[in-house]
Amino acid sequence: MEEEIDLRPYIETIIKRWYWIVGAALAAGIVAFIATSFIPPTYEATALVAVIAPRDVVQLDARIRETNTTQPLRAFPQLALSDQVLQMLLTQLPAADLDTIEELRQILEAEAGDDTSIIQLSATSEDPTEAAAIVNTWAAVFVAWANEVYTGQSSQQVAFFEEQLAAAEAELTSAEEALVTFQAVNRTEVISNTLAATLDTQSEYLSAQRRNSQLRRQVQELRDQLAAPGNNQITLADQLTALSLQLQAFGAETAVPLQLQVSDSASLTAASRSEQLALLDGLLTTLTTQTEQIEAELVALEPHILGLQQQQQQANTEYNRLLRHQLVTEEAYMALAHKVEEKRITSQDTSSGVRLASEAAVPQEPEGRYRLLGALVAGMIALLISVLIILIIEWWRLAKSLDTS
Repeated sequence: MEEEIDLRPYIETIIKRWYWIVGAALAAGIVAFIATSFIPPTYEATALVAVIAPRDVVQLDARIRETNTTQPLRAFPQLALSDQVLQMLLTQLPAADLDTIEELRQILEAEAGDDTSIIQLSATSEDPTEAAAIVNTWAAVFVAWANEVYTGQSSQQVAFFEEQLAAAEAELTSAEEALVTFQAVNRTEVISNTLAATLDTQSEYLSAQRRNSQLRRQVQELRDQLAAPGNNQITLADQLTALSLQLQAFGAETAVPLQLQVSDSASLTAASRSEQLALLDGLLTTLTTQTEQIEAELVALEPHILGLQQQQQQANTEYNRLLRHQLVTEEAYMALAHKVEEKRITSQDTSSGVRLASEAAVPQEPEGRYRLLGALVAGMIALLISVLIILIIEWWRLAKSLDTS
């Protein structure tokens, strides 16, 4: 069976010796307060920085869009104490007796206010004027840095887009000059006209080839008719048909209709049947020769047409390429021009971004909370130690009395 521990003697001892406990705590607190009184007084200056969301969005061109990001409000106090910000602050405080970032960080404090969009920046120093100067400089440095990094409202942003605009303008000028230079040697229209004329010639040859084919068939039909057995007489109609075919073969036909008035007994020629057949044979030979010449011309025209088509396509492709490049560079130039105007407008916007809400005034009263806090902590420590000592003494007394009994 476990032995029970009686706490009443200890509690009674503490109550009985209360004046020692209270006295020790008061004595320690007074000593700590007096000791801290010899420490030089420090002054604390506080500046307020506000993070204001933009109310108006300037967008002159939708081709270059910025993503809407939430400002890291909770991270701003930590960022205010970052090495980069403190290094920039250190370079702007030549009069302060501070050599390193760590020394500077020990006298600075950053915290969010009741609203996370408000940031409290505080600096402590033995000189109240120096404390105000340090915290106001710190606030100015932090506001400029935060606007540059997180809001883009800085001259560097404007300069960046101006450089891009200058490069785009140079590229656009180069593209326009290349297009002008090409137009000076552009043979597209010349090639197109030559190709059109060549195609017309080919069309004429094809029409002539078709016409000769029809004429050959008609001449052959007439010859077969005249050469048929039992047909020994050459009629006026046969002679007129032969004459018409001969005129068409040599291209002597006219669009104006001819009217011949002849009697039934009249004849156009005194040629006999054999002579008429010989005439038709000669006409067939002539048409065959013409057809062969036309086919040779068509064969010769085909590579010429294909070459002209290739040249035309090459010229059109090069022109389209140069024109497309000029249009693309022009669009890029216009988009960057609009973006530069947007940045120039937003860089002058004082109604949004990170702004200095309140500068710190020179503090008139030193910080006393640390002195009172030190006295309170010392009193609490003395209180605990005195209670512990009394409990140990009582435990020792009880243990000794049990041994003697």
